[in-house]
Amino acid sequence: MTTSNITTKLPATDANGPPGPHRSGSHRAVVGNRKTRRAIKKVIDARGAEPVLMPVDAVLDGLTAVDLSAVRRQMISKRATGVILFRCGQCNSPVQISSSPSSSTGDGRGAFFKHAYRTPDGCTWHTPENLRSTGAGQFNGNQEGEPHRRLKICLADSIRCDSDFSEPLVDKHFIRIGDGRRRPDVFTSYKGQPIAFELQLARLTLKTINNRTAAYRAAGIALVWVTSAHELSLLNNQAFRDLYLASGGRIFAVDAASCGRSEESSVLHLRELSLEPCVQHPFSIYNRWRSRMVNPEVILMPEGQRHAEGQRAYAAALADQLQAKAPGLTEKIASTVASGADFNLVAAEWSALAKLVGGRDLRQSIQDELPRVLRWLQAVERLNNATGQERAVAGEVVAACAAALVASRTGKHWTSLIEHVADAVPAVSATLSSELRTKMTRLKASPGKLHPFHAYHRHMISALHPWLSFWLLAKAPNGMASHQRLP
Repeated sequence: MTTSNITTKLPATDANGPPGPHRSGSHRAVVGNRKTRRAIKKVIDARGAEPVLMPVDAVLDGLTAVDLSAVRRQMISKRATGVILFRCGQCNSPVQISSSPSSSTGDGRGAFFKHAYRTPDGCTWHTPENLRSTGAGQFNGNQEGEPHRRLKICLADSIRCDSDFSEPLVDKHFIRIGDGRRRPDVFTSYKGQPIAFELQLARLTLKTINNRTAAYRAAGIALVWVTSAHELSLLNNQAFRDLYLASGGRIFAVDAASCGRSEESSVLHLRELSLEPCVQHPFSIYNRWRSRMVNPEVILMPEGQRHAEGQRAYAAALADQLQAKAPGLTEKIASTVASGADFNLVAAEWSALAKLVGGRDLRQSIQDELPRVLRWLQAVERLNNATGQERAVAGEVVAACAAALVASRTGKHWTSLIEHVADAVPAVSATLSSELRTKMTRLKASPGKLHPFHAYHRHMISALHPWLSFWLLAKAPNGMASHQRLP
């Protein structure tokens, strides 16, 4: 994931449900949904300079929902070029990451590795095959169901309302790409630019999604994924997360209302669903789907721009709500962090903010060395905003703080956060030495449980550093009834 801008002015919070139980003394393992069974215990991780044998828990448990989708995408794209990022630690055969359908976490704690192909003879790390073929199987053996057909017609009718689009072709236009050919659900052009609309109601595999995207890109055709606004529970499936998390928590949908708007305005409109965090005591922070009608300017926006805008909108929504409900709290805590003063001086403010956002109490946060992490994140923000000679000095401070954090007694449990920030902020990546990166990898692979501390403290980190909030908090809302409708 790429974070475009860093600001210290927006306070944010969490949307991943109620806070977990407080921990005292030794840390309890957070393994996500306990129904998740990981038959493969270790994998060979080839993402770094050299392959490393890693415990599966150390690889997966630190992944946020955004990370999980990004790593899955990376694995698929690399495999297409002959590069295998993960192999089974017992038989050395390629593996893939799957998400447990029964998991409620939405992140890596509810995921597991399974062999990419048939489990080799002699390998005892066999994952039971509980995922059946999707797509046609969902429609009683037909390639598509009646809802799919109706939505394609609705989409085509909406496109016909806009004179800037050519006559839409529904299941009639074959596109030759290399030695093969593709037939988009709806094909048209916008001011001369060919556009392919693909409707996703089935749980398509990520490989299928990536292949289609790459094929259309190679042919110079813009691709727009569209789903239904009537079955929101489907959006909690990993196949849909892979689509909208890559677009900043945004996905397009077509329904009667969007078709009606297109007719009224003579401009194509689709319904855009976007993740929006909500702060509400005593429910902590939760996500909901925000709905709005959008025109071609948004529909045809490049994915990178959609992703960046989605992150900014998510952080801004958190900031606005938090400032309205708890004005001044984040600023006072941030001031204490910057001064290096005793956190007990803001114990009351910390408790009030933690109660609002579902964060851990001050005692537990100090035990987990969260103040040290917050000081490092402030240094990261200063580096990102620094110029000239100040930038070099700020970089040295970031590097020194990162090294001290890794060397601390909790360093192993904060490595995932450090790695993410380094990936998201190029200026930070340049400050981390190869020796420090090697040390972090060895820490993650070392004996003993790796606890994802950024997941434990995601609420308070997001409140004080909202540019991290989308990475930490974005996931589909829980408990969505299958019949729920949008207004």
